[in-house]
Amino acid sequence: MKTRFAAAAAAVAVAVLLGGSAAAPVTLARLTATATASASFGTGSFAAPTALAGTGGGTVHLGWTPSVSSTASGYAVMRSAVSGSGYTQVGTVTPVSATVATDVPGAGTWFYVLQTYLGGWTSANSVQTSATVVPISSGVKNCTSQTAETTGSGDNNGYQTSPGNACATDGLVASDPSTGTNTTNSCTNTGKDRHRFWGYAFGLPATVHAVNGITLTAVVGMNNNSGKTVLCAQLSGDAGLTWTAAKSVTLSGTALATYTMGTTIDTWGQAWTPAQLGTSLFRVRLTDVATVTNKTFQLDSVAVAVQYTP
Repeated sequence: MKTRFAAAAAAVAVAVLLGGSAAAPVTLARLTATATASASFGTGSFAAPTALAGTGGGTVHLGWTPSVSSTASGYAVMRSAVSGSGYTQVGTVTPVSATVATDVPGAGTWFYVLQTYLGGWTSANSVQTSATVVPISSGVKNCTSQTAETTGSGDNNGYQTSPGNACATDGLVASDPSTGTNTTNSCTNTGKDRHRFWGYAFGLPATVHAVNGITLTAVVGMNNNSGKTVLCAQLSGDAGLTWTAAKSVTLSGTALATYTMGTTIDTWGQAWTPAQLGTSLFRVRLTDVATVTNKTFQLDSVAVAVQYTP
């Protein structure tokens, strides 16, 4: 009797736990997969543009046939100073249908490749092309105005005889007789006569990519060969408020001769703007240096040429 009673109680308990009714059928499922150590996926790449060609001159002009990868954004322009390597990105061109670009790298021969890009993805390099930039010269220009330095400059009268003759190359000279007040051989000594010149009409455009060099040409002679004779030159881009470091040449022989200071790639230690090279701000200052005080400098002209990249 105890056994039957226990079985009946257990049945009632199960019914209560299941809500008083029979349990709904339950289905158990198991998902299984077989591990694999390999997989495959497709890859793609951008095509570089073709037929890249460059022309030089004052600037570099690049042209090409567009990439066939029409979903790309455009092209990275890569430049190097050596052929075949060392490229750095100097710009981008969009859209991918573009066919031309311009670069202004300064004087020299430059090597270019293009890469098709989208975001951080790029193609291989295109074929290489090169172009040579040759700076433009203003031509040799003479001054139109001049004046002596009247303080801290020897006897403070510069080229006191016919100073205007120094603004034309015609054999007529400006003279600085018995120059200086001492025999020191120095471009910066205050005992040396100085004279400044300006009004050089270089004709530069309003915007210039780079001033590559400034060349000064002086046609000068002297009355005797005694001692050591040096002509010093400085440039200013602010009407004489500040000056570059002096360059100098040693004069030899009494006859008029042409002496050159600076080169087509020498900026005299200064970065120049077109405004600073205008007729109102640009100045040349000459200092006459001699180790004897009976020296007479004879200046036919002091002319200047500017080399620049537009």
